[in-house]
Amino acid sequence: MILVVDIGNSRIKWVCLDEPSLDAVGETVHCQTSIDAFHVIGEALPSDISRVIATNVAGKSHELALASVCAERWSISPEFVTPDKQGHGISSVYSDPSRLGADRWVALIAAHRLEKGASAVIDAGTTVTLDMVNAKGQHLGGLIMAGPDLVYSALNNETGNIGKINLTPDASSGLEILGSNTKMAVANGTMLSIASAVDRALLTVSAEIRESPTVYITGGNALILSSWLETRAQYHPNLVLEGLTFIVAEN
Repeated sequence: MILVVDIGNSRIKWVCLDEPSLDAVGETVHCQTSIDAFHVIGEALPSDISRVIATNVAGKSHELALASVCAERWSISPEFVTPDKQGHGISSVYSDPSRLGADRWVALIAAHRLEKGASAVIDAGTTVTLDMVNAKGQHLGGLIMAGPDLVYSALNNETGNIGKINLTPDASSGLEILGSNTKMAVANGTMLSIASAVDRALLTVSAEIRESPTVYITGGNALILSSWLETRAQYHPNLVLEGLTFIVAEN
């Protein structure tokens, strides 16, 4: 049995593949230490795991922790997917592909497999990233900006005690876009600034390539952000795992 793992900045997702398709996805937030998180996952998984393929953007400690649990539980070493100049139908625009996050790379692989035309991936997590590929699978580049939680944290730390804000997947419209209190003003301003940047980038690049991309959105804040976007986006909560599944099917 094959295990695929998506190690993000805030969450760890995984799924066991009897066949190259997604079934029941497991998810947990990071424990106090990375080794604790993977021990919890490992103990809950079958004993017949023969291969582990993962993406990791959370740092070396998580890579070492997963490797330790894989060796202890299944006597195997995990395979970590790293971006390349070209592979799996995608060619990277980065001069140094290793600087492109593994999650972004694998999500692009998934998007290009799901849609043979131009496509875009929005990953709304700790950061919000936007990446685009054309119909030939050429990565056109991307954007990285602070996600809602980072924006709120910066504002709260630098301007005084704003208090806890509530971000919900219900975009304001009309005059309601203007907050009637500080918390609402911060929440609406945060989401509007991120959504406007994404919409502007998609509009500009679409005009340049003369094609409207199919847009996919994923990440912990995907539903909240998608409600603020003018652009229509398809919600794929496990897009990175989908990409890992496509990679497994090739090998």
